[in-house]
Amino acid sequence: MVEQLGSDFKHCDISPNATLQADDIYVGQGACIEEGVQIKAKKIYIGPGSKIERGTTICALSGTMQEFRIGDECLIGFDNQIMAPEFSMGDYCQLHNNCLNSGYNPIQMGHNCWIGQGSILNCTEKLTIGNNVRIGTNSQLWTHIASGELLEGCTMLGFKPLTIEDNVWIVGGAVISPGLVLARNSIIMTGSVLTKSTEPFHTYAGVPAKDVSDKLSFWKDVTQEDKFQMIQGFVKEFLIDRPVHEGVIHAIRSISDEDIGLYSGSVVVTPKFTNWQAADKCGVSVFDLSTKTYLKQRSKVEIDWIRWSVGYRARFVPHVEH
Repeated sequence: MVEQLGSDFKHCDISPNATLQADDIYVGQGACIEEGVQIKAKKIYIGPGSKIERGTTICALSGTMQEFRIGDECLIGFDNQIMAPEFSMGDYCQLHNNCLNSGYNPIQMGHNCWIGQGSILNCTEKLTIGNNVRIGTNSQLWTHIASGELLEGCTMLGFKPLTIEDNVWIVGGAVISPGLVLARNSIIMTGSVLTKSTEPFHTYAGVPAKDVSDKLSFWKDVTQEDKFQMIQGFVKEFLIDRPVHEGVIHAIRSISDEDIGLYSGSVVVTPKFTNWQAADKCGVSVFDLSTKTYLKQRSKVEIDWIRWSVGYRARFVPHVEH
């Protein structure tokens, strides 16, 4: 059953046993909503190519969610429970099966995020997750601690928002305490219990987790030239896997304004790019290494390239004009 205003669902696949209830619904081309899915929100936005698997329930803890929004080419696995006033994720995110996402405040997630099965995303207070965040299987993210009895003098009571910045990796089976800021590119090792905020590019392990960056350092300096050479290798590897895209994906050191039209309909990866309007006019999907952003055109080669590279090779977010 689909209860909606002003939407056209001819180009998507919605199971007759799924229920979508909203005042305003958009389901993008090629999206798939499997049997038993139930979504109850005032606004529903499901981006093109996204999939919500069987048995997933999406609503507020009590009644109707204000807004449910997922971007392009996302996956929400089977038997998820998403119960919050607002839930949003960017493009190319994956929330795998049997996760519990619940609370009284919004869950906001950026692009290219991956959350393993059986994880808990608690939003008693606001939970903010940046771009390119990876959260391993059976991890727990908390924004509250509350079960001890106040009448008996228990002081374990607190409600604080949790912020996870870009490129953080929670390897798996970790517990993240309320009120922390996990700084960009920090890594939380398997089974850790994190009770303090982190530093950028540092590694943490143990119960409670401690900074072990002097023993476990997973980062090295990478120059722009290093990145470009790596991208050249990735493009060659991609074309071996998908030769059908030969001639429509390129790694180019520089592109003049006059030459941009030569790449209409193509993907171009380049060290630095500025003329976004010209690229958009010509239908070129440009990936800029200096900002790690790309111009979204939703061509087949663009989608295939992002799906292929986003796992561990390279992650880009959509370019936004300011």
